[in-house]
Amino acid sequence: MNSREYRQWRQRRRAAWLEANRKRKHPDTEAERLIEFANMSAPYGGATEEEILVNFGMTKRRFIEKLWQVIPESNCADDEMHSLTIAYPNLS
Repeated sequence: MNSREYRQWRQRRRAAWLEANRKRKHPDTEAERLIEFANMSAPYGGATEEEILVNFGMTKRRFIEKLWQVIPESNCADDEMHSLTIAYPNLS
């Protein structure tokens, strides 16, 4: 292994370690993806119906239902919860 290959191997290994050890918002990766998407769009009033359909293949109503199903098990901070509540009011 030459120095370039070693450096690339070390970078991949470090990236994998960082990914494995970062603090996750939810143990389920699909739920975490849902929460991250909702958090990114919350400051703008929430995602549009089209964005949700393209990214998750579901209606906005189903997205909000699914979001509030996974939130109780998540590690979201209080300020994140507040912005999600404003952008995606619980429909139940």
